[in-house]
Amino acid sequence: MTELEEILARYRPYSPVLKPGDKAPFSGTYMCDRGTMLPPVSAQVSKGEEMPEAEGLGEHTRWRQTNAQS
Repeated sequence: MTELEEILARYRPYSPVLKPGDKAPFSGTYMCDRGTMLPPVSAQVSKGEEMPEAEGLGEHTRWRQTNAQS
């Protein structure tokens, strides 16, 4: 592995990306990064609950699990 690949591997996300309607694999806090001009959105979701749509993104919403406490 080259040095660049090693550096990039450190910053790869470890959690799956979930879309609206997908079932949450775990209970917890999920974050949606809405781009550079809007602040991220968080949602508390229980295991098996459907992921919501983030305001203004609709079907383009993508959620990642985080260990942040909100």
